[in-house]
Amino acid sequence: MSANAPTPANATAGRRYRGVSNEARKTERRMKLIDAGIRIFGTTGYHAATVKGICQEAGLTERYFYESFANAEMLFTACYLHITDTLKARLQAVLLSMDDEGLAHATATGLRVFFTQFKEQPEAARIILVEVLTVNRHLEELSLKTLYSFVDMLETLARPLIEQAKQGNKGEGQSAHLDSTLLASGLVGSVLYMAARWALDGCRQPVDHVVDNAMLIFTGVGLSLLGPER
Repeated sequence: MSANAPTPANATAGRRYRGVSNEARKTERRMKLIDAGIRIFGTTGYHAATVKGICQEAGLTERYFYESFANAEMLFTACYLHITDTLKARLQAVLLSMDDEGLAHATATGLRVFFTQFKEQPEAARIILVEVLTVNRHLEELSLKTLYSFVDMLETLARPLIEQAKQGNKGEGQSAHLDSTLLASGLVGSVLYMAARWALDGCRQPVDHVVDNAMLIFTGVGLSLLGPER
């Protein structure tokens, strides 16, 4: 190849700096912006945030912001998905480790994971409980879709209990009308509103106290389905 020939695009993309590829550095910068976005959006709010302020928080220039995001809305969406994907992964790990005899323990562990994330990162609580509803219709729909995904996860817990209750009552009376999706939706809704109130108060109460209160709701449902002997 001639010394004056242009460098192929794939060669430029593959260049390394101090042993780190361009793509790896871009990914690292993107994550810095997401971390900064969570801090800014979760403290000042989406509508008060600026690209300049987020870049200053991340220690990057605006050039690198637009390398990964077209605007603040796209960054907010990435922040929201990072928070909820992390939370879902942790909750799924709890579900995968659950056994039939440890349902109450698994439920309490899942609730503890949920509330602990908000305790350790109150900015995340504001983003997924408040700010996501103020941006635009697209983010509202994303929030609803995410809510349904949590309902689906909880339904995996509720469905066996409902089926057992129906069989025990031979499909008669109140048990005949039980719906695992509706029941899971109600449980998720109660936990979210509890989390919102707790976050509004600055997460002052210990996580274990909040979990104990939430477990009263889940225990009440379990007793209604299976009776006190369970």
